[in-house]
Amino acid sequence: MKSKILFLILSFSISLLFGQTNPGKYDILIRKADSLYQMKDFAKSAFAFSEAFKAPDAKITITHRYNAACSWALATHSDSAFSHLNYIVTEMNYTNYGTIKSDPDFILLHEDNRWNTLLEKVLANKKEAFPNLDFVQVNGFKIELLTYGMENNRKGKPVIVFENGRGTDFEYWLPVIKEVSKGNATFAYNRPRIGSSEDDNQLPTIHHITDILRQTLLAKGLFPPYILVGHSWGAAYIRTFASLYPDEIAGLIFVDPHDFVKKAVGGRSCYREIGLTQNQIDSLFVEYDKSADEYMAQGPKFVVEEMKAQREFSRTGYELCNRNPLPDVPVHFIMAGGYPFIYEKTASLYDHEKMFRINNDIKMESWIELINPLKYGKFFYCSSSGHMIQKDDPDIIISSIKLAVKDYDRILIEKIRSH
Repeated sequence: MKSKILFLILSFSISLLFGQTNPGKYDILIRKADSLYQMKDFAKSAFAFSEAFKAPDAKITITHRYNAACSWALATHSDSAFSHLNYIVTEMNYTNYGTIKSDPDFILLHEDNRWNTLLEKVLANKKEAFPNLDFVQVNGFKIELLTYGMENNRKGKPVIVFENGRGTDFEYWLPVIKEVSKGNATFAYNRPRIGSSEDDNQLPTIHHITDILRQTLLAKGLFPPYILVGHSWGAAYIRTFASLYPDEIAGLIFVDPHDFVKKAVGGRSCYREIGLTQNQIDSLFVEYDKSADEYMAQGPKFVVEEMKAQREFSRTGYELCNRNPLPDVPVHFIMAGGYPFIYEKTASLYDHEKMFRINNDIKMESWIELINPLKYGKFFYCSSSGHMIQKDDPDIIISSIKLAVKDYDRILIEKIRSH
């Protein structure tokens, strides 16, 4: 399933891949293709992608070609699907082996003798792109991980640890990892079922994943202190780690985070503020739940299990996540402010951009409230960046990490002087 459409269906806060102010012909056609896919009109979606790719202002990305392949495959045009897939593999060096292998959109392609050849090429691309790939055994299952800067792995020197968003592979961190590894050991991994990590048959709750992350770090010989960098849903995982093991934390960087402090009904406050009645809000959430249930009935397991974990978190996770206050170390929030222009079937019910701004204001207030008591708390607002800040503005994350390292060094100096 295409990640962009999945996010459209399920996101309550409407934060997505990019923000643009004046969409051109290509962008409009891409949205049309995505909208048709969402409505399950796969043939028209596929042809809309083809039309978009011919636009004079076309800037064809791997994601767009991948999404076109999904539509062609679901429209039972295998040759066209393989044409796009082979292009992104051979010409654009596509590496996300775990995603393409488990994507249910391509089930009809599995019996084609071209499928296994394609997967072999993707795996070869991944090995070439990530020469530092490794695996460790945790609870009897293989966990895929990536390290850089191991020559900087010294006692007392912070290890930079990256936690992915929901259902995503660690590869989107690569530009950030390569830069910050010049001064520190860096670690990224894929949670069970994601990438080439094995399925451990456990629900990826925040407690379970925190335990896996800690075991994986120690098995790799990476010891505290850690600067944890978590994107989106990954923010809940690193916040839980800090709650359970505050003495092991040198810093926390939340990249356009999932709201891990929100109370059970907090997600509805922005709908009330925009003027919807309680009945309208209840109806919307019934539709959201219905869409989620429909997706979970047929979506890839690596995404579905994490959706279940998020539902579990909304019921019981806040207490564990926030059991202890944030440690007084460098804590940064990096927030995306770019509104994602998308096709929406319920656009007449409320102003979606206004809702996006209201929701951002609510979250911003929460984040600033958290860092105000801290000596080294910082907040960064990226006005034109979309949810995938790693791609839109990796330099802000790199700068944030370097600042956190510098401030942690100051904390150590202050402790020495105080004694």
